[in-house]
Amino acid sequence: MLLESLAVFLLASMVLVKSASFAVKSVSDIAGHFRFSGFFIAFVLAGFISTMPELFIGVNSALVGQPDVGLGTIIGSNIADMTIVVGLIALVGRQIKADAMIRKNNFYFLAVTSLPVLLMLDGGLSRDDGLILVLAFFFYMSRLFNKEKIFVKKKRDDYKLLLRNIGIFALSMAVLFVSAHFIVEAAVDISLELLIPSIIVGLFLVSFGTTLPELTFSLRAVLAKHKEIALGDIMGNVAIDSTFSIGVVALLGPVSTGFTVFATSMLFMVFSALLVITLLQNHAKITWEESFLLFFLYAMFVIIELKGVFV
Repeated sequence: MLLESLAVFLLASMVLVKSASFAVKSVSDIAGHFRFSGFFIAFVLAGFISTMPELFIGVNSALVGQPDVGLGTIIGSNIADMTIVVGLIALVGRQIKADAMIRKNNFYFLAVTSLPVLLMLDGGLSRDDGLILVLAFFFYMSRLFNKEKIFVKKKRDDYKLLLRNIGIFALSMAVLFVSAHFIVEAAVDISLELLIPSIIVGLFLVSFGTTLPELTFSLRAVLAKHKEIALGDIMGNVAIDSTFSIGVVALLGPVSTGFTVFATSMLFMVFSALLVITLLQNHAKITWEESFLLFFLYAMFVIIELKGVFV
């Protein structure tokens, strides 16, 4: 039974990652047709689409009465994004710079990342908390729209290519949602077989797979000498996950569970965001040497969380 669940989980994860990659690529091409700005494509469109694996897993987990899996996946993905993924692209690119728009929004980025922690102080997330998070997402996005140019040039007229990309995007999203359903079912079975909390499976096993789309997108951006776009994608992903994705999960299935695991993981999520912002505020970039500090933070997260479960 355990081997069967692991096989289903791995197969569904590979399908999810591939479909998410197609979705990100197609929506980027669609945005290019309408001549959206690079910041808007990276931070809003690619950032939002790359949250779909976490969101769909969260939605499926809430619908089957296991919101812990979804919430754990979102939190674990955010921590991995701000430590492992940012660290890797800084290491590969030797350094990663932040443009002025990202630095101007550092305070708001930290605020939306911290908001779920504040709402969890009573030991859970209610539907009212979910509504607050979703509204915070729209407020955050509206502020970005007011400060940044959305369009940069006149749109292209290749409508045949546009329709093709729209079709690829729609199909990718459908496949992504179905694969997320199988991932949730397999993750719950694995947690039962191993006698560990389902949130732990979400924090580490499921979240690892959901970070691959943004890792792939960001590494491609770094290798193409667009390092600011790479960082924008990751920060957009974390901001959207911290508000919209967690909010939707709470709206569908209010979370009320043991406070310790959620508290420590969410505090690590906030601290990882604070560390990245601090590094960026110091000299507007993250160097390859500083990437090891991010890796160390993730290692501490793994040790502390697993120690709390198995000791």
